[in-house]
Amino acid sequence: MRKLLLILMLLPLVSTAQNTFGYFNYSQVLQQLPQYAQAQADYNDLLARCESEIKRNEQELTRSYVAFLNGQYDFPEPILRKRQKELQDLVDRSIVFREQVKDWLVQAHDSLFYPLHAVVDSAVAAVCMRNNLAYAIDTEQAGYKFINPAIGFDITDALLVTILTGETQVVVATGTPKNVPVNEEDEDSQSEGEAAQDAAVEATSDEAEQ
Repeated sequence: MRKLLLILMLLPLVSTAQNTFGYFNYSQVLQQLPQYAQAQADYNDLLARCESEIKRNEQELTRSYVAFLNGQYDFPEPILRKRQKELQDLVDRSIVFREQVKDWLVQAHDSLFYPLHAVVDSAVAAVCMRNNLAYAIDTEQAGYKFINPAIGFDITDALLVTILTGETQVVVATGTPKNVPVNEEDEDSQSEGEAAQDAAVEATSDEAEQ
């Protein structure tokens, strides 16, 4: 009976340990990587060149359209039909070109940033395994309003240090998140409750040994 009571008292502690998790802002960590600035600069350069080419393509299409409008009433029927077809072909090629540029930019972005995502993802896995965390959540994507500091740990600093040094870091509990108000009375009550629980467990253990 005493052993059963001891197990029941310890169950909440075991459950809490199994459900601890990490949280961080993915973009915040990604943007602090040393390689991020260069990757972003390279992508911005590609984007600027593509936008310039798209603009040139649009200007060519506009000139052809204006020329067609100005001469459509003077063209003989065969020439008018030919110019209409040429203009439609130019419009179709312009649409295809835009789609190709869009797809190419996506591929270029993935190529530039995939190695950086791999670094962050690897660090997340390493930190979670090192600290026995069940999982890690991206607060930017989910928009969490509250995370219980008793089971949720901010792993941002641990991730950055792990990435920069190559040594997996231990998560340091920071207490209540900055956006959550602290109630001193609640903290005192929680501390008293934990102390009472520890005392009860110790007393039960002594009795069981006797």
